[in-house]
Amino acid sequence: MTLSAFAFLSHFVAAISFLVLAVLVAISWRRGGVGAWLIAAAAASAVWSAIAADRFLDTMSANSLVAALEILRTGCWLAFLHAVSFSARERRYWFRSPVAGAIAAISISLLAVELWGSSPLLEWLPMAPKEISLFGKLLLAVLGVLLVENFLRNTPAQHRWAIKFLCFGVGGLFFYDFFLYADALLFYQVSPDLLAARGLTNALIVPLITISARRNPDWSIDVFVSRQVVFYSATLVGAGAYLIMMAAAGFYIREFGGEWGTVLEAAFLFAAILCLLLLVFSGTVRAWFKSAISRHFFSYKYDYRAEWSRFITTISTGNAGVELAQRILAGVCNIVDSPEGAVWVSHRPDRVELLESWNFSVPSGARDVDPSLISFLEDRETVVNVVSYRANPDAYPGLRLPDWILELSRAWLIVPLLHHERFLGFILLAQPRAARTVGDEDYVLLTTVGRQAASYLAEQQSARALAESQQFDQFNRRFAFVLHDIKNLVSQLSLLVQNFEKHKDNPAFQEDVLQTVRESVEKMNGLLVRLHQSGKEAVATVPVDLRSLMQSIFEANRERSPELRFEPAVDRISVVADRGRLEAVISHLIDNAFEAVDVDGCVTLRLGVRGRDAVIEVEDSGTGMDEAFIRNELFRPFRSTKSGGFGLGTFESREFVQECGGRMEVLSEPGHGTTFSISLPALPPSVEENLPAKSVGVS
Repeated sequence: MTLSAFAFLSHFVAAISFLVLAVLVAISWRRGGVGAWLIAAAAASAVWSAIAADRFLDTMSANSLVAALEILRTGCWLAFLHAVSFSARERRYWFRSPVAGAIAAISISLLAVELWGSSPLLEWLPMAPKEISLFGKLLLAVLGVLLVENFLRNTPAQHRWAIKFLCFGVGGLFFYDFFLYADALLFYQVSPDLLAARGLTNALIVPLITISARRNPDWSIDVFVSRQVVFYSATLVGAGAYLIMMAAAGFYIREFGGEWGTVLEAAFLFAAILCLLLLVFSGTVRAWFKSAISRHFFSYKYDYRAEWSRFITTISTGNAGVELAQRILAGVCNIVDSPEGAVWVSHRPDRVELLESWNFSVPSGARDVDPSLISFLEDRETVVNVVSYRANPDAYPGLRLPDWILELSRAWLIVPLLHHERFLGFILLAQPRAARTVGDEDYVLLTTVGRQAASYLAEQQSARALAESQQFDQFNRRFAFVLHDIKNLVSQLSLLVQNFEKHKDNPAFQEDVLQTVRESVEKMNGLLVRLHQSGKEAVATVPVDLRSLMQSIFEANRERSPELRFEPAVDRISVVADRGRLEAVISHLIDNAFEAVDVDGCVTLRLGVRGRDAVIEVEDSGTGMDEAFIRNELFRPFRSTKSGGFGLGTFESREFVQECGGRMEVLSEPGHGTTFSISLPALPPSVEENLPAKSVGVS
């Protein structure tokens, strides 16, 4: 079989396949632009394949009619892709889109070149009509691949099963065209082998398109078109078109530049590429381009899901050291491409204070504002356009902007920060990089974003207030414990004052007074340290010999009435604790025991061992307590059965024991007395033997 016969058969099979596809789609079509374009594309492909088959029966070169039908077929497929990608969601007429305009412009230009390429009217072109035709067809193939990629990428995952075969089929069609014409431009002629196989490759994609058409009889697919993908795709297409035009201009300069043509071409192309880079990386151009894409490609100006996600990410996951207010400004400014902004918070109805500025030279400190501004923002819950206010203040009835805002030449939008319908502050944005119009859609988005920002600021203020409250709470708690210890010191010093007149001439009493005052001063200095911010409630890591400590406590209280007994079961056992506070805990329990018994009662102080713990017990033969009192009242702070008591002694004692890693237990029964038991982790004997004597001795 000759190559020409194979080309005929190949394109004949393609013509039959596309004709069947057009009939099947027409039968199941339920009206709508997408289905109509699919029918048109299949029919145009069938006609083109049939005419090409007839042509290739005699020769392997295509005439002007075949080339024109090919451009028509390619344009129909591009129009179908455009319709299914954009029109299904955006509900716009396809010819209003810049992409559709580019498809139509390139297709019409190529048709003119194919039909009138030999006419003297086109002799002014810098390149031969054949080269222009190959360039144009290659550009249409690239545009088709980009549309397929954009369509597949931005279709939700749950809908891709219905359109993946369509993307593979149409994408394969355009990819083959791209390979065919790229090879032709490289070798200055179309490959006969690739041209002969083209019809068969086109026929192979028909089943794939048929499957997708079967799955989508009405082609009502919910397609989400990413603005970011459209932006980069449009940028790529624009950059490609720019480079092609610059290459054509460079070719013209080289051909007609004479002796300096090559030099001028190199300089021109370098300047063109440099200019392209400057445009691509220009913030103003990017802002204008994004605004143009939003206006012409989409019904809504913003991709609300992407904008909201980006804003939340900006303010919640900022870099370390970046303040919340600065992250909020960056997030809000990015929405409208504003390069500058500042945020003020209100502490009074007529005064605001600068919280943070972002690239914006604004007055610092607190500033007066007219109450009408706060009332307007609270009542209207909308953005104030400073530029519009300057032009027509009557458009904002009852509003008076402060002079210091009006004096800022770049002041643009005032975004309210409202939290639970309460005015928290406002954000002032500077004018954007590229001029843009703002309307209700912008105001609604900025107002909503302002509410979210206000909630973050309010949460930060609440967190700071809570932290300060916790600091005061910790101080008050330390002060309450210290106050209880001061009460004990005052009682001790009061006893000295009462006995001073009676025993002031007794040298032993004088020595005792001096020693008591010295110890009281030391204890009060320690209490002041505990009140300090850096003072710790945690116990000191100092070993304490319990036998010697309890012996000294017993000696200090043995003369009191009723009777006090000390029953040690061990000679030496040590724990790690603050000696002074542990002594205060045991003394407090002894004082409570004395108050609970009558004159004939008895208080017993015991020291023993239980497992690895040292056990201190204070037992009295008093009236005892019931279970409900122990559970609900005994360890509750600020509850006391004594007149003038603070109700902190027992609570503080249990807290200290727990800080030491121990526990306090109470065994009591009405009419049978009470036993307080303190268990503390004991040091192993091997450690005790190596302790210095001063660490366990009696002070």
